[in-house]
Amino acid sequence: MGRIGYSDKGTRKRSDFQKVRSRARKSSPIPKIIAAVVAVGLVGGGIWFWMNRPDSADEGEATSGLAFSGSDDPCSFADSAPLADYVDGAEAEPTAASEERNSGFEQTCTLNFGDADSSLALVDFEGVAYESNERASVSYELEARKVADMSAPWTVVEEAPEVGAESAAVARIAEEGTSNYQLHLQDENAYLVVRLSVVDSDLDEQGLGELAAELASSYLTAWNDAA
Repeated sequence: MGRIGYSDKGTRKRSDFQKVRSRARKSSPIPKIIAAVVAVGLVGGGIWFWMNRPDSADEGEATSGLAFSGSDDPCSFADSAPLADYVDGAEAEPTAASEERNSGFEQTCTLNFGDADSSLALVDFEGVAYESNERASVSYELEARKVADMSAPWTVVEEAPEVGAESAAVARIAEEGTSNYQLHLQDENAYLVVRLSVVDSDLDEQGLGELAAELASSYLTAWNDAA
């Protein structure tokens, strides 16, 4: 069966086939010319790249121009004052961690109010400072889809608190015991998640959302001021 670009060798005359082999034995200059052109192109391309590479000063300026940068002390951005009415005078016990990864600079801060086995409230700030606003936006979009798919006992908040450029939230409200709220948001090159848990607060979804928004807003402001 014939194929595209293929001719049956059986249809060739022997004399034609011998002529083809004879011509093939002669050294053609075309491969040498192509090799020379490629070599010149590679050398020229290397010179162009070297001449047009960004220097370290330019890279530093691009990084410093971002709204948010990574911090080794993320708990310094957290304000525990909004929780004062719900923790019966308990002081916040902070726990911080930070690590620079290929995806961005990750930092977490957890504030625990009360004993480890009988906490009155807990708020967790999980942030990532990306190298561009676009990467932060993409990360938010991916996580926002997961938030939208969360099911009982979580309830997707139809109108998430307006903090940052984009936001999404879910809540789990308990008549007795611990109520939870998650606020996911993106602002400039930062992606931030605030996870809030409060025991016997009598807060409904709106009240818990306002508390989470206040915590997130103050954290973002302090984070941005430190950049």
